[in-house]
Amino acid sequence: MSAIRLRNRLRHKSIMTFRGKLLLVFSLIGSSGVFLSSLLTYKSASRRLQSMTRNEIERTAALIAKQSETALDIFRSDIRLLAKRTEIRQAALFPDDPSTRDRACRHFQDIVKEVKVYQSINLHDRDARCIASSFPDRVGHESMQHEVAGRPDFRDAMKGQTVVSQIFLSRGTGRPVIVICVPVRDSGTVVAVVRAAIDLDYFNDYVLSPQQYIHGGKAYLFDPKLDRKVPEGWEAHNVIEAEAYRQPDIPIPPDLLSQPRGFVRYEAAAGAQLAAFRRTTQPEWFFVVEKSQKEALKPIRDMGHVTAATLVSMLAAVSAGVLAVAHPLLKRLGRCMDLAGELEAGRLHHRMEIKGTDEVARLGRGLNTMAQSLEESHAALEEAERMYRGIFENAVEGIFVASPDGRLLNVNPAFTRLLGYDLPAQILGTNITDHYPENTGVLLLEELHAKGITRDFEIVFTRRDGTRRIGTTYARADRDENGKFVRIQGLLNDITEQKEIEKERRRAEEAQRRFVEAQLETLRYQINPHFLFNVLNSLDALSKTDPGRIAELIRQLSRYLRSTLSSRESGMVSLAREMSVIESYLRLEKVRFEDDLAVSINVSEEVGDTMIPELLIQPIVENAVKHGMKTSSVPLEVDVACMAAGDFVRIEVSNTGQWVSGDAGGFRGTGGLGLENIRKRLDLTYGERYRLNIGESEGRVIVAVEIPREGEKNEERF
Repeated sequence: MSAIRLRNRLRHKSIMTFRGKLLLVFSLIGSSGVFLSSLLTYKSASRRLQSMTRNEIERTAALIAKQSETALDIFRSDIRLLAKRTEIRQAALFPDDPSTRDRACRHFQDIVKEVKVYQSINLHDRDARCIASSFPDRVGHESMQHEVAGRPDFRDAMKGQTVVSQIFLSRGTGRPVIVICVPVRDSGTVVAVVRAAIDLDYFNDYVLSPQQYIHGGKAYLFDPKLDRKVPEGWEAHNVIEAEAYRQPDIPIPPDLLSQPRGFVRYEAAAGAQLAAFRRTTQPEWFFVVEKSQKEALKPIRDMGHVTAATLVSMLAAVSAGVLAVAHPLLKRLGRCMDLAGELEAGRLHHRMEIKGTDEVARLGRGLNTMAQSLEESHAALEEAERMYRGIFENAVEGIFVASPDGRLLNVNPAFTRLLGYDLPAQILGTNITDHYPENTGVLLLEELHAKGITRDFEIVFTRRDGTRRIGTTYARADRDENGKFVRIQGLLNDITEQKEIEKERRRAEEAQRRFVEAQLETLRYQINPHFLFNVLNSLDALSKTDPGRIAELIRQLSRYLRSTLSSRESGMVSLAREMSVIESYLRLEKVRFEDDLAVSINVSEEVGDTMIPELLIQPIVENAVKHGMKTSSVPLEVDVACMAAGDFVRIEVSNTGQWVSGDAGGFRGTGGLGLENIRKRLDLTYGERYRLNIGESEGRVIVAVEIPREGEKNEERF
């Protein structure tokens, strides 16, 4: 810290005393001169540019007005030619002929679609009734007839004149239009009038907008005196799919409205604007060219950039002069600062070469002496820290240091990993009680305060992902010379796997015990005299009725007895082998019950190698035969199916008949391997990873067992 303060003090003194003051003085002089000259130039150029811009946009407005009149003359000529077309005259002479009217409407629609400026084209008879239109629904529209009949342009057209109207608001579309009215003659007599409505927005977009790229500035036609009010309750019956018309917000003073031309400067949302207009008289229109003041003054802004570059160059020159003057002293002070920086960065072996006896030389010698002292102290500290850090970082136990209230001050990587974090910094500052749920953290702190030490204190701690682990803690309370509790140091060991191994060991012992019991029960069932008596009776009956089947029956009995009498040490068999035993059993029962028993066994090949507890399914099948014969109509149907169900194997035994109340007792009667025993064996083998369901559906009893589908790996676990 002393090196940092020394370096900052030296930097402040040398730079501000020599370089800083010189730079400040010369920079102020240079920048003031550049600023004053730039200000005078800006004022003069600004006035000149604004005057030039005004003359330019006034000339452009006059030119655009002339070009627009030429464009309107072209539109008038086009409408005159349209009025002379045969289909238009036919529609005027025979307005009630649908085919004639439809041809005229389609022709108008084609023109509106091709020539982008027209809003609509309408044909009116002498009574102003619409008899054809680019909007066919206007034909015969009474309100339109009353509106057109009162228009001066229509009356003048009926007198044989070609008329261009003022700008007004169309009652059909609600948008401002210019109407060109041309009479339709037959034998020299005016029989109808073609009214072509030019949309003001369309005219601006397709006729005047291109002028922006030729002359610069925005050009458009508008009428500042346009009355845009509509009658109350009015709605447009011909909606145009275009952006709503927006009247330009140029504030032309009333005294200029009667002038043939004018110029205004005003403020808009986009900034200061300059606008020039040209007014025509027949009809009275306003052609406007608008340009932003910012764009007009762009050359001055460019000049400002040049001025800024000049100022930067001047300041660079001044800085170079100051550095040249102060260079000898600044160079020696710079070496002192460099050494101070090396010391601050921890590179304590650096030294500087000293020449002379002045103040800067004495400063350098002092820095060298301080560096030597710091290097010796740092070496001793590193050696001590290296020994402690090696133990702390590489320990397999979680080591922690905490405040008396349990706030973690330091932890090693092992402790961090135990709590599921990546870096120690992620848990520093948290409290031990945040990671030890269910008050175990509080109990640990209380015992430390009371006894000063804990050994093999078993706790449950919570990892970052929310999982809980079991651990043991050894902790000690450190006290100062006055006996005050100052910190906690401790170790944390994770014994979760040890606990799980112990739990699995107990579970395996219980499973083995159950397996032995099951073997004893199975043996008692296998030598059940009643079962053998039934088989022998069947053999006796076959010897009299069908001796040829006796050999097959004996083979099935031998196969069944061999499978049930032999058992594997693991207590697990493949599903295919279990189904083989069940098949032999059902074939023996089939001989006994003949046509009164119908059997079906379906085992999917993909699940045949799945390992299951031995004789798990056979008691269920025997129960289906026993109770099915009591409750089902004949033949009794017994179906056994084994199939894959995602990550599980589903074994389903179903039979016709009903579930008899107290069937659990019936299960217990089948060789002692009752339903509760089956469920217990599943618990011991699979824990919570199995399902056993018993139910009835559509006159059948269904017993379904679902176990994890682990194939041959199941056998390795046992």
